[in-house]
Amino acid sequence: MIGLAEEMLNKFRAIVVRMRPYKAVLRRVMSDSSEERVHYVFNTIMMVLVLASIVELVLESDPNLTESQFQFYLRVEHFFNMIFLVEYLLRWWICSDFYDNFIAIYTQFKRRTYHVHPAIIVWRAFVYAMRPKISWMTKPMSIIDLLAILPIFWALRVLRVLRVLWLLKLFRYSRRLSFFSSIFRDHSYELISIVGVSLILFSAAAVAFYVVEHGSNERVESIWGALYWSVITIATVGYGDITPITPAGRFIAVLGVLVGMWVPILITSVIVSALSERMVKLKEYRMERQIERLRDHFIVCGLDDLGQAVCRSLKMAGVPFVCIDNRQERVDDALRDGWVATRADVTEERSWNRLGLQKARGVISAIADESVNVYIILMVRERRPDCFIIVCASSHASEKRLMRVGANRVVSPFQLGGMQMVNMALRPTTVQFIDLAMKRDHLSLDMEELEIPVHSIFANLCLRDSDIRRQFDIIVVGIVPESRESHDMIFNPNADTMLRAGDVLICLGHPDDLERLRQALNDTDPSFAALGQES
Repeated sequence: MIGLAEEMLNKFRAIVVRMRPYKAVLRRVMSDSSEERVHYVFNTIMMVLVLASIVELVLESDPNLTESQFQFYLRVEHFFNMIFLVEYLLRWWICSDFYDNFIAIYTQFKRRTYHVHPAIIVWRAFVYAMRPKISWMTKPMSIIDLLAILPIFWALRVLRVLRVLWLLKLFRYSRRLSFFSSIFRDHSYELISIVGVSLILFSAAAVAFYVVEHGSNERVESIWGALYWSVITIATVGYGDITPITPAGRFIAVLGVLVGMWVPILITSVIVSALSERMVKLKEYRMERQIERLRDHFIVCGLDDLGQAVCRSLKMAGVPFVCIDNRQERVDDALRDGWVATRADVTEERSWNRLGLQKARGVISAIADESVNVYIILMVRERRPDCFIIVCASSHASEKRLMRVGANRVVSPFQLGGMQMVNMALRPTTVQFIDLAMKRDHLSLDMEELEIPVHSIFANLCLRDSDIRRQFDIIVVGIVPESRESHDMIFNPNADTMLRAGDVLICLGHPDDLERLRQALNDTDPSFAALGQES
C-alpha cells in the first residue's frame, strides 16, 4: 500500500514539475494581483467577451427567431460558456499549489503521527491541501463565475437567466469598477450596520403604524401594507396611496420621517468617507506606477526652496526625477507643478524601497540637516555603492564631514551664492555668457557632457583627427579622463589630445549639434561621420 502511494506521488510530481512553467505564465496573465502588461490585455479581451455574451443573450430572447437563427445563437452561447468554464478551471488551478501543500502536510503528519493508517494520513493531507482552493471557491467573484457557467449543463438550462451575472465579472476585469467594489468591501461593516438599523427602524414604524391605523384606515389591511408605507414614508418618497388618518398615525409618520432622514445621511457619509480614502490610495498607487516606470532618474530629497529650484532645473533640462518630502502640502504643490512626487520620510528605510534607487542615476539632497544627509549617504551607499550623491551643506566643516562619509559632491548654497554675487559684480559679461551656456531654455547655446563609449569610432583618435569642430560645429571646452590615473579635467585641450573610451567631453554648441555628436559618439560605423558632415 505504501509503495503504491509513493509510486503515485512520484508520477504526480513529474506531472507537476512539467506544468509549473505553464502555471507561472497563467498567474502572470490571470492573477488579480498581477501587474504585467499581458494581464491588462487579457482583462480587456475578457471584458469584450462578457459584453458580447450579454448582447447574444438579448438577441437570443427574440421570440421571432427562426430555427436556424436559434441554433446559431445556441452555438455562440456554447462558445461563451466553454470559454468561461475554462477560465474558471484555470483560476481554480492557479489559486494555490496543491502538490506543494499536500507534500508539506503529508510529511508533517507522517513524522508526527504514530500507528496511523497511511490512507488516513493521505486523506488529511488532501483535505489540508484543498483548503486554499475551497476558500477561493467561496469568494464572491468565484461564486458569480460558477453560477454563470452552470447553464452549460443541460440539466440546469433553466438557470440560463443567471448569465446576466456575467456583468458582475466586469468588476474583476476592470480596475475602475473594482475601485467601487472595494469601497463596499472595505466598509461592509459600517454599511451592514446602517442597513441593520434601517431595517429595525422600518419594522418598528410598520408595526406601530399597523397597530394605530388597523381598523380605522381601510388601506391598512395587513402588516405588509404597513411595512410598504413605512419604507416609502421614511425614504421620503411618499406616493400618497396610504396616508394616516388618526392623530397617532400622523405622529408616527412625522417621527418616522424625522428619524429616517438620518439613514441616507449616514449611508452617504460612509460612502463619501470611503471614496476620499480610496482616492488617496488611488493617487498613491498611480504615483507608485509612475515611479516604477522611471529609468536613469534623479531622486531629490526635500522640497524647500532649494529642492524646488533643483526640481525646476531638472524639469527644464528634460531629466526624469522623483522628489520626496514628509510634508503633504509640499508634495501637493509638487504634484500641481506636474512633478513626480511622493510623501515619505527619508530617514525611514522602507521609503527608499519604492523610489527606484536601483535604476536611479543619482541622489540629490536639498536638506541642510547634516544628520539627515549622513543617513541618506549611508543608506544609498549600502544599497547602491556606485550611485552618484550630491548633498547640501550648511557650513565648511559639514562639507568635509559629508565628503568623508561618502558623498560625491557637497554643495554649500551660501558659499556658492557669495561667489556668484562677487563674480557678477566683477565679471558681469563672463557670468552672463556662462548663464546662457547653462540655461536649457536658451535655444541657441548649450553645454553638455558627452561620454565616449568603448566601441565608439572616436575612441583612440586625437582631437584633430576626430574633426569634431568642423563637422559638428562644437567646441570641446574640456576633457575629463576616465581611464587614466589622474581624473583632473584637461581644460582647453590641444589638437593632439587623445580621445579614449570612457573620457567625458565637455562640449559647447547648439543643442541640435550636440545631439548629432551624441549619436555619432554612440555609433560604431565609420561612415556616420561622413553622413554628419554632409548634413
